[in-house]
Amino acid sequence: MKKLRWLLLVGATRIHLDRVDALGDFMELEVVLQEGQRDAEGMAVAEALMQALGLAGAERMAKAYLDLLAERQ
Repeated sequence: MKKLRWLLLVGATRIHLDRVDALGDFMELEVVLQEGQRDAEGMAVAEALMQALGLAGAERMAKAYLDLLAERQ
């Protein structure tokens, strides 16, 4: 599997833009919580960023690229 990744930072949130051979293009948000922050606050940060990017209705997945490749075989 070959993957090309671009990394952007918005505040403490890392945006991973990935191009994966045989799968396509993906975006991952990695919200870095500060000490004392709850998961719900991180989800709110991610949802607000998705809204700002015009991706509020985009499909979400919780699978690794290797799992996606295995499903295609």
